[in-house]
Amino acid sequence: RSRRSSHQPQKMAFRAWCPRGPLHRYVLRSGGALALRTRHIHMEGMAKAAVNMGMKHAKTGLLETDDFYTNGIPESQFKFDHKTYGSLTKVFDEHRKVDPFSHVRDDIDGVTDCIKDIIGSDHKVLNTVANYFIEAAGKRIRPAIVMLVSKSLNGGGEPTEKQGRVAQISEMIHTASLLHDDVIDKSDSRRGLKTINKLFGNKMAVLGGDFLLARASLTLARLKDPEVIELMSLIIEHLVKGELMQIHKAEPGNGISHYITKSFYKTASLMANSCRSAAILGGHDERCQDLAYEYGKNVGLAFQVVDDLLDFEGNTSDLGKPTLADISAGLATAPVLYAAQNFSEVQPLIDRKFSQVGDVQLALHYVEKSGALGETRTLAASFAENAVAAACEMPDCVAKSALITLVERVLLRNR
Repeated sequence: RSRRSSHQPQKMAFRAWCPRGPLHRYVLRSGGALALRTRHIHMEGMAKAAVNMGMKHAKTGLLETDDFYTNGIPESQFKFDHKTYGSLTKVFDEHRKVDPFSHVRDDIDGVTDCIKDIIGSDHKVLNTVANYFIEAAGKRIRPAIVMLVSKSLNGGGEPTEKQGRVAQISEMIHTASLLHDDVIDKSDSRRGLKTINKLFGNKMAVLGGDFLLARASLTLARLKDPEVIELMSLIIEHLVKGELMQIHKAEPGNGISHYITKSFYKTASLMANSCRSAAILGGHDERCQDLAYEYGKNVGLAFQVVDDLLDFEGNTSDLGKPTLADISAGLATAPVLYAAQNFSEVQPLIDRKFSQVGDVQLALHYVEKSGALGETRTLAASFAENAVAAACEMPDCVAKSALITLVERVLLRNR
């Protein structure tokens, strides 16, 4: 894949099979092979998918990005062999001694302080709105990932000032998206707190999100790196596309592919492109940039799938929001979509967005009956495996172990 086309919205170019490719084949340093993967998400499968979808550039190796994501990523590319999970656990055991968040605690505190300085405003209400979730944030997984990837690619060295700026920008974009999402979803609580729209109204929530995006854009422009500016700006475009995909239901038979693509846009793109940007600003080569991107993308997808799993398995006090919130809002996530593959009765519920009395409980019944929660865990594990594979190709250092442990934390989290 060419460096420039890897993130441009017009085209993505993929190189022919090369045994020396960064993720073409990997062996985890756990005493045995975990799996064999093709570079990025199974190139062979993508070529077949391109042919099946009738893309005009399939024979030349070029995919039209918008067409590809509109049609969805073929579900066959995300199958996970249960037998390999034991090897994944073995890798986690080897690296668990490193706590990822403790390793970058000082860096994250610095990110938080810088964000507060960046979003300072002489408008009292706007300042309160913009700082509300910044003050209440948890572990800040997004800037933590950027910092850990930066340290790992730097061979354990400290992130540069510009890499730290990427972490700040990613958190501001994320927080802005939360303010906007809560307005769209009419949410009353997040992280155990009342939402901005509940406290101050929709108008202030939207303006607060816009203000955060403006300050993030200003910080981004000051990096004076056109490629990074393009990458980080693409994240905002993807957030909008993901929201639109969530509004419009998938074509029949394309539910899981639609869901994975939407999850990339809404969650994983921010992590993936932030990690690649950090690699670029660290002066690393294309191979390292690809590894950073793959790690961010796959840990982001795993994070979202687990989040949707917790909507069924978690509890309100841990999550800081009501359980079954997505399905109650008319959204079909992975557990429901897998249930629909086993029971035709589920599709009508999805089509009417669970709007009739008893629809939510009926859908929950089929989710439990179909074993869909297990399939959803398997999907999350497949992305986790890919993230670990990318991390294992990075230079050996404490930060690398922290990246691997962070993947385990994502899989096992309860909030």
